[in-house]
Amino acid sequence: MTTVRVALAFGLLAGFATLPLWAEAYYLSFLLFLFISMALAQSYDLVGGYMGYLNLGHAAFFGIGAYTFGILVHEGLPVAVGFAAAVVVPMAFAGGISYPFFRLRGAYFALATFGLVVLLELLAFNFSGLTGGSIGLTVMTGYQLVPAYYMSLALVAGMACATILITRSRIGLALVSIREDEEVAEVFGIHALFFKALTLMGSAGVAGLAGAVYCWYLTYLIPPTVFGLETALGPIVMAMLGGSGTVVGPILGAFIVDLFREILRLKTQYLALTTYGILLILVGLFMPGGIARSALWRRLVARVR
Repeated sequence: MTTVRVALAFGLLAGFATLPLWAEAYYLSFLLFLFISMALAQSYDLVGGYMGYLNLGHAAFFGIGAYTFGILVHEGLPVAVGFAAAVVVPMAFAGGISYPFFRLRGAYFALATFGLVVLLELLAFNFSGLTGGSIGLTVMTGYQLVPAYYMSLALVAGMACATILITRSRIGLALVSIREDEEVAEVFGIHALFFKALTLMGSAGVAGLAGAVYCWYLTYLIPPTVFGLETALGPIVMAMLGGSGTVVGPILGAFIVDLFREILRLKTQYLALTTYGILLILVGLFMPGGIARSALWRRLVARVR
């Protein structure tokens, strides 16, 4: 990364950090949800992009983090405890499912993870004494727009830095080796299951924290908002559109998808899913590697040196 790119990144970060000083609540709220989408797409891409496992159940970690935070704070525990638990519980859950799930490959792994989201949504509906069920869970945290905005911004920036470090480390090399040929990677001494479990747990922790920020701001949860099909497919579409397996791809894809939905006022689940389908078809036909791998994007980046 050149000095110009580093300066540009810090400039953007500083610009976003000053927005609460003058921007209206509508724009802060939109950016907050945009940053949450970016964090979800980034965390998904650790497994889906760098390791090559299509995880259709990434929303499970988001929902577990949101409900863990909401239930604990609802019961009177400090917000800090809720945030810590929203990271630890999804990570522990990811570690627990790693061995049985990673025995599956390809479409079998994708279907199994998607079934996990459906199962958790049903459990959230049925354990109404804990989650509020279809009535919903109300969390009295007050109006937290600005703190939640800064936390979501920090989450995206931190995740971007972590991704850069991972891609330049032995862990990143191991993940790419697993993606290209897992059997060959193991022959060369890479403990595939260890790295897969470690990556899934890290991905789950970030998604869980994003879910906690989401709950902290909205103060209200119902199962479809955190375990629904739109939440499950969103990070995947964003990563594939922007360029799965790249640092900037999930961020770029999340920005385009969320901006597109906001402009068109696509507020219902069915219209949002239609948009995801159209975007996936267009990416598959005209940009299989995503925007970040297109010739136009490479030319634009080459000028920023």
